[in-house]
Amino acid sequence: MVFRQHGKAVRLALDLGTFIVLYGIHVALIALTGQNYLGWLLIAVLLIFAVNALWQRIKKVDVDYIQMIRHSWRITILIALPVQLTLFGIGIQQLFIH
Repeated sequence: MVFRQHGKAVRLALDLGTFIVLYGIHVALIALTGQNYLGWLLIAVLLIFAVNALWQRIKKVDVDYIQMIRHSWRITILIALPVQLTLFGIGIQQLFIH
Protein backbone atom coordinates (compact mmCIF):
# COMPACT_ATOMS: atom_id res chain seq x y z
CA MET A 1 0.00 0.00 0.00
CA VAL A 2 1.43 3.35 -1.03
CA PHE A 3 -0.27 5.39 1.68
CA ARG A 4 -0.50 4.11 5.23
CA GLN A 5 -3.15 6.66 6.07
CA HIS A 6 -6.33 7.02 4.07
CA GLY A 7 -6.45 10.78 4.72
CA LYS A 8 -3.12 11.40 2.97
CA ALA A 9 -4.32 9.54 -0.10
CA VAL A 10 -7.55 11.55 -0.20
CA ARG A 11 -5.67 14.84 0.16
CA LEU A 12 -3.28 13.90 -2.64
CA ALA A 13 -6.20 12.92 -4.87
CA LEU A 14 -7.89 16.25 -4.16
CA ASP A 15 -4.70 18.17 -4.91
CA LEU A 16 -4.11 16.39 -8.21
CA GLY A 17 -7.83 16.52 -9.01
CA THR A 18 -7.79 20.30 -8.64
CA PHE A 19 -5.29 20.61 -11.49
CA ILE A 20 -7.36 18.26 -13.62
CA VAL A 21 -10.60 20.13 -12.94
CA LEU A 22 -9.01 23.53 -13.62
CA TYR A 23 -7.61 22.20 -16.89
CA GLY A 24 -11.05 20.77 -17.71
CA ILE A 25 -12.61 24.18 -17.13
CA HIS A 26 -10.00 25.72 -19.43
CA VAL A 27 -10.68 23.18 -22.19
CA ALA A 28 -14.47 23.45 -21.77
CA LEU A 29 -14.36 27.23 -22.08
CA ILE A 30 -12.29 26.96 -25.25
CA ALA A 31 -14.68 24.37 -26.68
CA LEU A 32 -17.80 26.39 -25.80
CA THR A 33 -16.63 29.89 -26.72
CA GLY A 34 -13.62 29.42 -28.98
CA GLN A 35 -11.64 31.82 -26.79
CA ASN A 36 -8.87 31.26 -24.28
CA TYR A 37 -9.77 32.21 -20.70
CA LEU A 38 -6.67 30.81 -19.00
CA GLY A 39 -5.61 34.25 -17.77
CA TRP A 40 -9.00 34.88 -16.19
CA LEU A 41 -8.93 31.42 -14.64
CA LEU A 42 -5.54 32.13 -13.05
CA ILE A 43 -6.77 35.51 -11.82
CA ALA A 44 -9.79 33.80 -10.22
CA VAL A 45 -7.55 31.30 -8.41
CA LEU A 46 -5.23 34.07 -7.21
CA LEU A 47 -8.26 36.04 -6.06
CA ILE A 48 -9.37 33.06 -3.98
CA PHE A 49 -5.91 32.99 -2.38
CA ALA A 50 -6.00 36.74 -1.70
CA VAL A 51 -9.48 36.71 -0.19
CA ASN A 52 -8.55 33.75 2.00
CA ALA A 53 -5.38 35.51 3.19
CA LEU A 54 -7.44 38.60 4.01
CA TRP A 55 -9.97 36.43 5.85
CA GLN A 56 -7.22 34.78 7.90
CA ARG A 57 -5.74 38.18 8.67
CA ILE A 58 -9.12 39.40 9.95
CA LYS A 59 -9.68 36.20 11.93
CA LYS A 60 -6.19 36.02 13.45
CA VAL A 61 -3.35 38.44 13.88
CA ASP A 62 -0.76 36.03 12.43
CA VAL A 63 -1.27 34.52 8.97
CA ASP A 64 -0.06 30.93 8.65
CA TYR A 65 0.96 30.75 4.99
CA ILE A 66 1.00 26.96 4.76
CA GLN A 67 -2.51 26.76 6.21
CA MET A 68 -3.65 29.61 3.98
CA ILE A 69 -2.36 27.89 0.83
CA ARG A 70 -3.88 24.56 1.83
CA HIS A 71 -7.23 26.13 2.70
CA SER A 72 -7.28 28.22 -0.49
CA TRP A 73 -6.53 25.16 -2.58
CA ARG A 74 -9.47 23.31 -1.00
CA ILE A 75 -11.77 26.28 -1.60
CA THR A 76 -10.62 26.33 -5.22
CA ILE A 77 -11.67 22.71 -5.80
CA LEU A 78 -15.01 23.32 -4.06
CA ILE A 79 -15.71 26.20 -6.44
CA ALA A 80 -14.20 24.58 -9.54
CA LEU A 81 -16.15 21.31 -9.38
CA PRO A 82 -19.63 22.87 -9.75
CA VAL A 83 -18.28 25.20 -12.47
CA GLN A 84 -16.88 22.21 -14.36
CA LEU A 85 -20.15 20.30 -14.03
CA THR A 86 -22.12 23.33 -15.21
CA LEU A 87 -19.86 23.77 -18.25
CA PHE A 88 -20.20 20.05 -18.96
CA GLY A 89 -23.99 20.36 -18.83
CA ILE A 90 -23.94 23.37 -21.16
CA GLY A 91 -21.71 21.45 -23.57
CA ILE A 92 -24.03 18.45 -23.58
CA GLN A 93 -27.02 20.74 -24.11
CA GLN A 94 -25.33 22.47 -27.05
CA LEU A 95 -24.44 19.10 -28.52
CA PHE A 96 -28.08 18.04 -28.58
CA ILE A 97 -29.40 21.40 -29.78
CA HIS A 98 -27.07 21.63 -32.79
